[in-house]
Amino acid sequence: MDQTRATTTQPAPTDETPGRRWAVPAGRRLVVLSLALAVVTAGSLWVTLQTASSAEKAGDGVRRTDITSLTERMPALAIGRTAVWYSGWMNGQKAADEPVPTWMDAVVTLPEGRAADLASAYSTAPATRSPEVVDDLAGDVPTGELESSVALDNALSTPYWHASAYLSVETDEIVLVVEGRHSAR
Repeated sequence: MDQTRATTTQPAPTDETPGRRWAVPAGRRLVVLSLALAVVTAGSLWVTLQTASSAEKAGDGVRRTDITSLTERMPALAIGRTAVWYSGWMNGQKAADEPVPTWMDAVVTLPEGRAADLASAYSTAPATRSPEVVDDLAGDVPTGELESSVALDNALSTPYWHASAYLSVETDEIVLVVEGRHSAR
């Protein structure tokens, strides 16, 4: 009696096989998870900094008009002619604490026509919210329509300072709500 076996061959699993996932070595998973955690943490810190209200800001209440001190921190503001600004610490911090979470609220007067140039260059649109500046500066904020854009914010920001910019084309002024972390030294 001839006994032959009927054998069936199974196709080798492929990437298209339902239910099959790529195998990721444990070391790579750890790196990917660590990177994802770092991105989420940095993102939530940045959102926290960007959403600080004027009520969380503390300072010495000194009205500053020296544009040089402002432009040292934010070189893109060197185009300004004059400035009025306040600064201080956030969340109950003091100058002696390091690193100090700091803020600056400013109204910078630009050369005539420069606001229109910036509006065009950075594709601004009507701002969806008003700038949250400290009460002492609120009277200096131009009335009327303010324009903003992410591109304008990015152009004025530095690695240490995030600027939310509100442009008044009508008055050639820019309102800045700036937050960041800076050493007390």
